[in-house]
Amino acid sequence: MMVLEILVFAAIGYLILLLLLELVVWQVQPDMEDAVTLHVQSGDTVVTRKLYGLKHQGTLYVASNHWFRSWYHAARQAGHVEVEHNGATTKCRAIPLVGEEHKAIAAAYDQGLMLKLLCGFAPQRFLRLEPA
Repeated sequence: MMVLEILVFAAIGYLILLLLLELVVWQVQPDMEDAVTLHVQSGDTVVTRKLYGLKHQGTLYVASNHWFRSWYHAARQAGHVEVEHNGATTKCRAIPLVGEEHKAIAAAYDQGLMLKLLCGFAPQRFLRLEPA
């Protein structure tokens, strides 16, 4: 019984830690190397998110690695975003990845175990950003 209680409290603690980390990342949006800032129209508001931009074979990709990903769903629904990258702002089509392209980018965008653990093993979702 004691082992079960320890496992339950550890699981609850892990979930609370994940929620706190998600809230911090959502609020702070830390600076990082190769960052891109996405501006996505969602209804009457513009959602702004700072993300890591993966340049792969000349194409820019962004990933949603967290459980809370309203910006990702808004970008898919809108089909386009404004991207700030390297001091320039560009309008881009936001294209969700599937199949082999998704597998290739997931392999290039290796999160590592620690980041997966801190993100609660959320499934990765990718967008290809093509200039409009």
